[in-house]
Amino acid sequence: MNKAIRSFFILIFAALFMSCQTEITLTLRQDDSVDIRFEGESGEAFAKLINSAAGLGAEDYSVSTSDLLIDSQSVSYELAKAGFSDIVINQKKGGAVSISMCDKKQTSYIFSSKIIKAEKGKLITAITRKSLEDFYKASDEQTRMILDLFLAPVFNDEEMSEDEYLEMVGAFYGDGTATEVSQSFVKINLISKDGSKETLNLPLTQLFCGNFNY
Repeated sequence: MNKAIRSFFILIFAALFMSCQTEITLTLRQDDSVDIRFEGESGEAFAKLINSAAGLGAEDYSVSTSDLLIDSQSVSYELAKAGFSDIVINQKKGGAVSISMCDKKQTSYIFSSKIIKAEKGKLITAITRKSLEDFYKASDEQTRMILDLFLAPVFNDEEMSEDEYLEMVGAFYGDGTATEVSQSFVKINLISKDGSKETLNLPLTQLFCGNFNY
């Protein structure tokens, strides 16, 4: 994977997970395909850090977020290999990212890990430690590498309280990053065939520590 593609994926994960509010909307269509939309804006401390970890310096970070030097066709190709189609990627200055795509046959790792299920015309959340572990294991090497940067205990079969996790993040990456993590939420919207909508609003620390069972 070339530098432009790698840096884009780094920015995606920074924007999707290190923001005050990340929103993920999944819509089940009448033909059983699922439209997926991600929206988020990265926190500066962690976005710069993981860009550095990916081999990008501060100058590269500034260029990629202000001039939007992204090879969208190549990125779309990588997402297509993961089972998605109809991919539309938008990025704005400051790290804001939106991604729209479709999982036509429910074959992507969102469904193979069973984090989300489609049953009788409805989308159902199945977020557990096991489904998150399966999501991690089913992900491609690049995704796992990025997820590893977050030090999430749930992906390493570790038990840890949210306070312990934040303390570890602060010790490893600094207090600014720990603060961004503590303030980050993931909002998940599930829209079923009949138009009914279920919304979950989960703290990022809760997800990364696996301290829940739905």
